[in-house]
Amino acid sequence: MKPTIKEKKAGEISINNKMIDFDISINLDGIVIKRDPKTMGEMKSLELTLEEANKLYDPNANEMIIGSGGQSKLRLSNEATDFFEEKKCKIKLLPTREAIMYWNRYEGHAIGLFHI
Repeated sequence: MKPTIKEKKAGEISINNKMIDFDISINLDGIVIKRDPKTMGEMKSLELTLEEANKLYDPNANEMIIGSGGQSKLRLSNEATDFFEEKKCKIKLLPTREAIMYWNRYEGHAIGLFHI
């Protein structure tokens, strides 16, 4: 089941009424996972690397919804972009507030990444 996300204030979101103040991913089962700093790459949380894309990807996902932060700082590496295109998984990269609204309305099978 897909969890509902609400933005509370800058640097904080609520997922199913639980406050979160760190970057997370959400898999197709609705499980919320703290973003793994080991796969974030040299630029840390500002770039989605190929390694992290591989870890997040699920072949049953139609779309990858990414909240890039309030200032749209999170980017995808060229390799990660190519990876998702190769897998025919659409990427929706939006500022986090917009990504949350999109996530909550989305009806297909999506995985998510939210930069806080």
